[in-house]
Amino acid sequence: MAGLQIMGLSSGMDYNTIIDKLLALERIPISRMNARKDVYKQQQDAWRDINTRLSALDTRLTDLGLSSTFQGRIATSSEEQVVTATAGSQAIHGTYEVKVTDIALAHRVASTEAVGELATTGDEVLAITIGDGEATEITIKAGSDLTTIIQNINDAEAGVKATVIGGRLVLEAVDTGADKKIQLKGSAEFLVDQLKLGSGVDDNGLTDINTIQDAQDAQYTINGVPLSSESNTIKDAVQGVTFTLRDVGTAQISVKQDIDSAVGKIRAFVDQYNSVMNFLTEKTKVTMTDAGDIGSTGTLQGDGTANRLRDALRFQTTSPVDVESEYNQLAVLGITTNKQGALQIDETKLREALQGRPEEVAAFFNKKATNMKDFIKGYVQYGTGILAEKQESIGRLMKNIDRQVERLEDRIARKEERLVRQFTALETVLSSFQSQSDWLNQQVDLLSNWTSSNKRK
Repeated sequence: MAGLQIMGLSSGMDYNTIIDKLLALERIPISRMNARKDVYKQQQDAWRDINTRLSALDTRLTDLGLSSTFQGRIATSSEEQVVTATAGSQAIHGTYEVKVTDIALAHRVASTEAVGELATTGDEVLAITIGDGEATEITIKAGSDLTTIIQNINDAEAGVKATVIGGRLVLEAVDTGADKKIQLKGSAEFLVDQLKLGSGVDDNGLTDINTIQDAQDAQYTINGVPLSSESNTIKDAVQGVTFTLRDVGTAQISVKQDIDSAVGKIRAFVDQYNSVMNFLTEKTKVTMTDAGDIGSTGTLQGDGTANRLRDALRFQTTSPVDVESEYNQLAVLGITTNKQGALQIDETKLREALQGRPEEVAAFFNKKATNMKDFIKGYVQYGTGILAEKQESIGRLMKNIDRQVERLEDRIARKEERLVRQFTALETVLSSFQSQSDWLNQQVDLLSNWTSSNKRK
């Protein structure tokens, strides 16, 4: 019936406006319910945000629970263009002088001149061997151009990379080292006449191969000890340290504790904790006006779950843990709570602890992280956590409102139909009365006219 227009021609009344106002009164409860649903939606969004922030805090705690966070080492080079290095947790503190005489090189061969259009009359079999490895046979179809040959070689993963430079075919071994020389076998017509890679072919393959870079091992010393390697990446010379040789020269490599990494992960934990606590405080606070009245409230103001979470998280974070060390709580490490309830770091004090007794600091954070992760799990665990139950509870309240609104809308729709019928009937009756009135008036006029006419006679 919505949108039906009732014309009040007989009564002069605007029935549609009357009906709209009557229905607006009926919809007042619906407006209140929708407003309450909006509040529930804001609460649901707030809990979803809290869940995300707690999960991020759990991730930061995982980093603090790892011993590697506090046993990290960092390696720095005085000449990074000569040598760079990385250090693992097993690396020993110290300084290493690395003198590079030769860096490892890969064998590189090339055509002696530009290769023109190939004129192979039949399929060719190209066999590529690297050092003492197994040969990889590649079939080159008759009529293949240089681009196709390069693609065939690279697709075969034969231990070489093929390219074209200045019209010449260039083959370079993937691996460096004196023992990784390229050996080629095939017909003289293909290797010598077509590809121009050497001067002849014998039982051992291509002879006088055109080498443009010899394969060689790296030659270097560490603290005066002479060493060699087929690779420029040295992993086994010094325990826990990986050197990368880049050029000839000398560099000092210093290995020390990576305190910056540990401080960075602790700061990430503190920042995320403050994010959670600030959000909880914002959502549970009450703002007072100058007159002492309540001005505004947070979305979760008065919510017992939010208040308990805020207080319990603060206790879990700042309380001591059971370890045999003076480093048994955050405050001892220089991490304290300010007037606003947020954590703040005295970085000087924290670095002194990390520098002096990293094992004890690691033991403290391992215990603290375990305790806090167990606490957080009770809230964020999917399906069974406190926050999941909270979300489901709010969801049920919102669905209940939807059902109530739906029933009220049905009732209002029926009432609208009833009002339309009633006012339509009223207008019909009034229209009938108006017709009768018009007829009577007409009869009176006729009678009056007849009477006046008889008097004149």
